[in-house]
Amino acid sequence: MRNRTLARFCVAALLILCALGETPAWASQPNATGAADIPVSVPARTGPAPIHIAAGDLIDVQVFNTPELSGKLRVTQDGLIQLPGAGDVKIGGLTPLQAAAAIEKDLRDSEIMLDPHVTVLITEYSTQGVSVLGEVRKPGTYLLLGQHSLYEALSAAGGVTQQAGATIEITHQNAPLQPVTVPVNSPNYSQLQRLTQIEPGDVVVVSHADSIYVVGDVAHPGEFLIQNGQKLTVLNAIALAQGVNPTAKSSRASIVRKTSHGAETIPVNLKNINKLYGEDLALRAGDVVVVPRSGAKQLMNIVLPGLTGAVAGSVAAALTVR
Repeated sequence: MRNRTLARFCVAALLILCALGETPAWASQPNATGAADIPVSVPARTGPAPIHIAAGDLIDVQVFNTPELSGKLRVTQDGLIQLPGAGDVKIGGLTPLQAAAAIEKDLRDSEIMLDPHVTVLITEYSTQGVSVLGEVRKPGTYLLLGQHSLYEALSAAGGVTQQAGATIEITHQNAPLQPVTVPVNSPNYSQLQRLTQIEPGDVVVVSHADSIYVVGDVAHPGEFLIQNGQKLTVLNAIALAQGVNPTAKSSRASIVRKTSHGAETIPVNLKNINKLYGEDLALRAGDVVVVPRSGAKQLMNIVLPGLTGAVAGSVAAALTVR
């Protein structure tokens, strides 16, 4: 009977410690077979970031059973509130819970109350709007009280446009020099949108998509966007240009790429790539895919923004190969 009671106590203790994310030393000792039990890793729980009180906010202070010390107060530019009968209390930059503790301490230190119990709520934010800018359908400032997700902020602005780029930058009001960058091409982007918290006063900017260019003997030469930061290869670019013409010299195609040392020309054999003999190279922002015409000079007959200087010269040279 005593052994059974002891066993029940050990099991109950193990369950409590596991729930707290801890594993007792005796739980990882070798078992009867000589193998050590493997402790289970419990991921830490994370919640939304707390809202901090800012200058200009209107807060509701309630001191339990003391209406004369309770009421709605406006936070000054110095982060202070003037508590009736208790003077100034600095609460700027604190969470509501921390502000309540600071007011309780002030009431005790000033000997106004021996054991005060205070609650603090933010009833009006000084900067309530969230600005959603860049490549969204309806850029502007939207009233999103309290904490919301990036998904809700983008939805309020009508979603992103087809010109949206690879990143979304979020600047928090309480950390303007530490913007957060969200990669759109993340494999778990949908979940990331819902987990990324947006607070009143934040600025959300959806970047514009980078471009690549396809010129030469293709059906529709031009500029093409790298939408949502998705990877584009040479064959993807040719497909966007609706394929090469019958007169194209596909074996002498090239990529003209701008580098810190000038323009670099990378030979590309489209025939080999189509036959899986060659590598379908990934393109970078600003790359130009050049497809010359077989047996004749060809001039670039389309004006493409951004093709200037050394890049334009290298593109013209790549179009004249024989």
